[in-house]
Amino acid sequence: MALEIERRFLVRKDIRHLCRDGVPIIQGYLPRDGDNTVRVRLAGDTATLSIKSRKSGASREELEYPLGSDFARQLLRHSCAGHLIRKTRYRHCQDGLCWEIDVFEGENAGLVIAEVELTDPEQVVPLPEWIGAEVTALRAYSNSSLSRSPIRGWASAA
Repeated sequence: MALEIERRFLVRKDIRHLCRDGVPIIQGYLPRDGDNTVRVRLAGDTATLSIKSRKSGASREELEYPLGSDFARQLLRHSCAGHLIRKTRYRHCQDGLCWEIDVFEGENAGLVIAEVELTDPEQVVPLPEWIGAEVTALRAYSNSSLSRSPIRGWASAA
């Protein structure tokens, strides 16, 4: 299993000038059994199935397998219980790091999260001026949680 180390942050400023050549993503999660999360993702023309373990800090184990696009669409339509994440992902490299900036749509519209993959959990991350609060450890901001409890419903739940 590969080790994924990433930190996630809210974006606090308008960064449209950084967002070029985005890839549309639709992803959903198969029903959970245990601590693992199983994600089906269609990113442009590429489809994958990912199995991720529970996070420990900024790290977790991850397996990823290619899927046929038609099969991925069927899984998203029939097995993800209508709880889909729709977003556009942009990549922006700065200070030697490549940031993935997700601009969410639908029930999570208005949410923009930037994440950066690291080689070591203790790696120092120079934060760009457009980065806001860190949400790495906040489960509500994980994509799987956002698929079940989108931000549009947060105000009414409070």
